[in-house]
Amino acid sequence: MKVSGRVARMKESATLAVAARAAAMRKDGIDVVSFGTGEPDFDTPANIKEAAARALAAGMTKYVATPGTPEAREAVAAKLRRENGIDCAAAHVAITAGAKHALYLTLQALVDPGDEVVLPTPAWVSYRPLIELAGGRCVEVPGAMERGFKVTPAELDAAIGPRTAAVILNSPSNPCGIAYSEAEVRALCEVIARHPHVSVVSDEIYEKLTYPELAPGLRHFSPGSIPALAGRTVTLNGMSKAFAMTGWRIGYVCAPADGGRFLQELVKLQAQMTNNIPAFFMPAIVEALSERSAPQVEAMRRAFAGRARLVAELLAGIPRLRTVAPTGAFYAFPSVAACKGLRTPAGRAIADGHSYAEALLAEAHVAVVPGGDFGDCAADHVRITFASDESQLREGLARIARFTAALS
Repeated sequence: MKVSGRVARMKESATLAVAARAAAMRKDGIDVVSFGTGEPDFDTPANIKEAAARALAAGMTKYVATPGTPEAREAVAAKLRRENGIDCAAAHVAITAGAKHALYLTLQALVDPGDEVVLPTPAWVSYRPLIELAGGRCVEVPGAMERGFKVTPAELDAAIGPRTAAVILNSPSNPCGIAYSEAEVRALCEVIARHPHVSVVSDEIYEKLTYPELAPGLRHFSPGSIPALAGRTVTLNGMSKAFAMTGWRIGYVCAPADGGRFLQELVKLQAQMTNNIPAFFMPAIVEALSERSAPQVEAMRRAFAGRARLVAELLAGIPRLRTVAPTGAFYAFPSVAACKGLRTPAGRAIADGHSYAEALLAEAHVAVVPGGDFGDCAADHVRITFASDESQLREGLARIARFTAALS
């Protein structure tokens, strides 16, 4: 059967591929420590699950409006006004099948063939494929490891051209585990504000996972709160990471532009694709964004902060790896460049992050994600997810240390 060229050219998700391989090895009885998937190991808070169960028991099983119920959309809008300083209403919000779906819809509604989308890298593996699927060209702006993987305003400005439709910003970052400060976000946004034809796509899925314990004064800051960009910022978020709800597939998009006209066009596409997510999830969204969930979310955040500190300490003790200490999300992104040209005890050659990750999984039974799919600048890196308990982190990092030391 014929396969369209645009799909055939699209890369497989590296993170999902690693997770599948680790799962297959475990099925064969191999003791694999998996640092591959960005999925919290915590359970969804009970009050959120109970809200969905009550709605299901009450018969909330029919269609609702494509962008969600008025109550769920208002809960999101109220959260964005209260916590993010974004001037928006329920009419500017659509509930989507995960934040990835929100990104897909946004790029399809925003990008015409031949348009460019500027992307600071290293960046999440799905950005480039979804830009290209929309007919756009991805323009990477590499963030130097020596600057904590962050791009400068001058570098961003140099990448913007007449065909630039949007800049994607993601802080805290997947895969780098770093977060831009408010001053750094403002400086980047000042550049974008000087280019009136450019929109901002702000992916804020990790916003609640910032660690001022590790970076004093750090707090999340939303570009959509800046008046000069309020009318051309699309804010993406969801319930997966901070609320431990990955399997629920609940995301949302907020776009106040032109009184909600952009959002209306986006929802038109959504209606042709998926219509609404399960109706009985809507009360769970309201519950998750209520003050009743705040203590559980904060407890998970504190646990991740402790894991971030531990992973930074353990990685610093592996001489051949270099890393930037994580300050947000739940990732570390060490460089394995010092291992290039070496061989494993089994004779596998290390040429880049991909060959390092392949050998690590085969010989030490630790799954990490190769860096190459996170950007052209990231080929010598691997991504380590610390969404695991401390015993798993210590065991996995000990295996990585022994594996790396044995290279010769």
